Amino acid sequence: MRKLELEPDLYESKFTALTKGVNIEVKDWILERINTQENILEVGCGTGTLAAEMALKGNDVLALDKNHRMITAAMKNYPSKSNLKLLYQIGSIDDLPVEDATMDIIISTFMLSELRPFEQQIFLRNAWKALKPNGRMIIAAEFVPSGFWKLWFNFKRWRYKKKLRRLRIQSTFIVKWFFKYLEPIGFEISAVMKWRHGSIQAIELKKIFKEDLIKPGYYHPGNRKYKGLGAQMSIYRCILTGQIDQIPIEPGIYQSGNPNEASPIIVTANYIYTYIKVMRALKGLDAWVLCVDSRGINVWCAARGNDFGNKQLIEAVKATGIAQITNKKTIIVPQLSAGGIATPLIKAEAPDFPFNVLYGPVWAKYLPKFLEERPARKPDKMKLAKFTISHRFRAEITHTTFLLRKIFLWPSIALILLFIGLSFINTVWISQLLIVGEIWLWIIIANALIAIFFPITKFTRKFVNKGVIFGVINVLLFGGFSWLFHYSLLSILLSSIFYFWLAFFSTISFSGYTMATSPREIQDEYPIFSKINMILLIIGLVTKIIGFIFFNILK
Repeated sequence: MRKLELEPDLYESKFTALTKGVNIEVKDWILERINTQENILEVGCGTGTLAAEMALKGNDVLALDKNHRMITAAMKNYPSKSNLKLLYQIGSIDDLPVEDATMDIIISTFMLSELRPFEQQIFLRNAWKALKPNGRMIIAAEFVPSGFWKLWFNFKRWRYKKKLRRLRIQSTFIVKWFFKYLEPIGFEISAVMKWRHGSIQAIELKKIFKEDLIKPGYYHPGNRKYKGLGAQMSIYRCILTGQIDQIPIEPGIYQSGNPNEASPIIVTANYIYTYIKVMRALKGLDAWVLCVDSRGINVWCAARGNDFGNKQLIEAVKATGIAQITNKKTIIVPQLSAGGIATPLIKAEAPDFPFNVLYGPVWAKYLPKFLEERPARKPDKMKLAKFTISHRFRAEITHTTFLLRKIFLWPSIALILLFIGLSFINTVWISQLLIVGEIWLWIIIANALIAIFFPITKFTRKFVNKGVIFGVINVLLFGGFSWLFHYSLLSILLSSIFYFWLAFFSTISFSGYTMATSPREIQDEYPIFSKINMILLIIGLVTKIIGFIFFNILK
């Protein structure tokens, strides 16, 4: 969708091809449910074809899109009929430009996946306020089908996301929890139409309006388990997959103990590992736990990657209505979110933001003591993120599994398949499979060395320099190992550049786990690192292949 929006003139034809014509069927289904002389608001109107047809039926239509290119394209195709009540306007879900209770129908087609969970909730609340009593809302979107078709859907989405990453275009979001929001906010489903095994659906919602329901409600997810085997397996999953996968829980308000209006508000990420750690650290203390939508990324990485900042905090407060259930004037955010949350700017970005922001301790385990003492000045242990041996050990595990799974897995599989294929020509090749295991052992040992001896490089903040140091250590260590196994100085020399590259590359990759640098510093270093890295990799692979050919084929 986002890629298609870059070419408004071709949007309709390409989107029709992408959906295999289902978008036309969706439009026809919506038009059948539209009467005449109704006030209609379309949000995310695209090139305006549906809005034009609704207006041609005799309705008063206001069509919004935040993309000015789309509005420009819609204006070019404005119907020639006179006295048409159709207005195209730039606008967004955050501030619908209509009075409360003035719309008969609100339409949104294929926009929902552009919105994150909190944005969906904000949109629904704003739509509820804009609709007349018993007004209707029609939403068409892509959903996850059930059964076998869910596997096919996930496979196609995996390919789609890989393509977007290559094009450096942000992906849309899977509509995951949308149906849970409807009743709490104030809607009920009156009609549903499905296409392509439920992967595309059009849903008609009816506004619930009662005398005691004069404003939209808020959705709050139920508490997730943070104790027991299931929670512990989630912890292991995060650690043993390199903590790179986005593993989100529903963003929203959770409860530790039995909080009331006087209980503290703890803000954290909606990463399953982080949620479990925070809830366990609180030990049942009465507190509200507000999980912002960090896209299932931990606090440290999310703050460095613009996924845990002012925008996400403001959005979470607005979407959840946390200010309505507490008389607290302060919320406590993680200290490690300081790379994303700039407290002096919050009031400028959201003048009606109802809280003051206080940075909590650096580790969740200090939360009980912090809440009890509320120190005017935090002691060092609460504010300094020391990279101790235990932290380095966990970082080594997650970083190594990340490298093995994300960087070296496919080259290893390719190498295994190559040796298996060559073994049909000569069975001696099957013995070369041990080389793959040897490379993986090198990766594990190299990363263990970086974690163990990381403190010796404290004299420099530059990770390029640290990489050179660990590269030299790696060459000396693996050179000794190679001598024990191969008794060949030539073999050591031909492998030394590859050994050096392995540690050099791993060191710069390890930087995100250390808290010993900042994203800006790494960005400044990256141009020189990338050049050195590519040179070392090419030379290292060439010399390693030469060595392999000499010692295993020509010898």
